[in-house]
Amino acid sequence: MNRKTILQDIALRLKKIRETLGFSPVDMTNRIGTYRSSYYKYENAQSFPHFTVLSRLGNSLGVSLDWLILDKGPMFYKEKDYNNTLAALPPEIQELVTQMEQVPILKYEILLNFHKFKESHKETVLEETSHVV
Repeated sequence: MNRKTILQDIALRLKKIRETLGFSPVDMTNRIGTYRSSYYKYENAQSFPHFTVLSRLGNSLGVSLDWLILDKGPMFYKEKDYNNTLAALPPEIQELVTQMEQVPILKYEILLNFHKFKESHKETVLEETSHVV
C-alpha cells in the first residue's frame, strides 16, 4: 500500500466521521482545533493529519485511531449515536446545542454563566443534584 492510497483511505474515513457526527467541515475544524485549510487537506488526501489532530479526534470525539488509520474495529471507541442522543432532548435544548456547536462564542458565554450560577447558588445546586440518581 503506498502513501497516496493511505492518504485517500484516511481522507474518506475522516469525511465519514464528520458526516456521521453531522458536522460541517467548519464544525469539524472547531472541534479538533485545526485550521480550515489543514482540515481541507486532510479530507482531500493532500496531507496526513498532525498527531495533535489525531489525539483530539481520539480524546474529544472518541474516534478509534485503529479504525481511522488502519480500518480495524469500530469507528468510535464507544459506539455512540449522537443524533439519537440529541433527538431525545427537548426542542429548545436541541436548538441551543446546535447553536453552541455552530457559534463557539455562544458556547463559552453559556458555560461562563453556568459556572457563575453554580458558584452563586452552591446550596441549591448541591441540594438538587443530590436527588438525581
